[in-house]
This record gives sequence, structure tokens and C-alpha cells, in this order.
Amino acid sequence: MTNAGDQALIIPIEAGVFIVFLVCRCWRMAAAWAAMVVAGSGLMLMLKLYFEACGPARHRVLYSPSGHTMAATMVYGGLLSLTRLNRAALLVVTLAIALLMGWTRVALGYHTVMEVVVGGALGLAVVACFSQWTQGWQKNFRPVLSILCVVAVVGISMRGWHPNIESAIQSASRLYFSQWECKRPPLQE
Repeated sequence: MTNAGDQALIIPIEAGVFIVFLVCRCWRMAAAWAAMVVAGSGLMLMLKLYFEACGPARHRVLYSPSGHTMAATMVYGGLLSLTRLNRAALLVVTLAIALLMGWTRVALGYHTVMEVVVGGALGLAVVACFSQWTQGWQKNFRPVLSILCVVAVVGISMRGWHPNIESAIQSASRLYFSQWECKRPPLQE
């Protein structure tokens, strides 16, 4: 279940959905989808770079916001917003996705509750903005079957592959940001 938010699956789905929008000549939807993905992923990257700069604290509460939780909430909630769900149902189902994905990350010991709350909240906020922005456009958009095929093909083909994006973010954060963000303890003589 937790792999549904892995970047090996999420990034190809994001790209595939964008390509479906372009092929269908749904230019506004393609632009809105790209903006949602860039905004959500960019904000998560900035949060991770900031919080991971100093390494894990001894009693961590918020060290690395959950990218799996944010990505799954954003992508699957964004896809659901393309359906004819009303706003309340969209909110409930997207919140359920965030809770389920967050629970898996905490249960596996990858994140704290606060880290999945941050990831889920960011995902929900991005979906809410996407849904608001594209409200009314869904009437003219019908290639849901094409998008489902993209999701199925990507899911099957990417099974078992896990890119190590998290360690690259940690390394970059510590290399470029730790000198400004981390307080060094005074030298003891």
C-alpha cells in the first residue's frame, strides 16, 4: 500500500496524465495539472531541504515531511477531482487517501505522525487549489479511461523499482544548507 506514493510510481503517473491531457488537446487541464504537480512537489522539496539540513534530531518530531503522503494525496486526489464527485465527497475521499498513506508511513517507522500530517495537509491544499481552479472544466473532459490505462500500465511496469530520491535530497540539503541552518555546539576544551 505504501508504494502507491513512491516516486517510481508517482512521477510516471504525473507525466502520463499530463501527456493524456496534451494528446486530448486539453491545454488548460494540462497547464493546471502541471502547475499542481510542480507546486506540490516543489513545496515538498523545499520543506525537505530545510528540515533535513541538520540531520535527524535525537527526539525528532518533524525531520522529513512525508513525500509519499503528499504525493499520493496530490496525485490520486487530483485524479479524483476530474470525476463528477461533489466537493464534500472529494474532500472526504482525498482525506481518506492522506490518512491511509500516512498511517502506512508511520506504521512502517519511516515517519512520525507530525511528518505525515504535514505531507497530507500539503497534498490536500494542492488538490483543493487544483479542484477550485479547474471547476467546471470537467464537463468538457472525458478521457478518464485513457488516464486509468496510464495509471494501470505505470503501476504494473514500475512494480519493484524504488528510486533513492530521499537520500539525494538529504545529501543536497546537508551539503548546501547545513552551514546556514544548523547551530553548532560550542567547542569544549
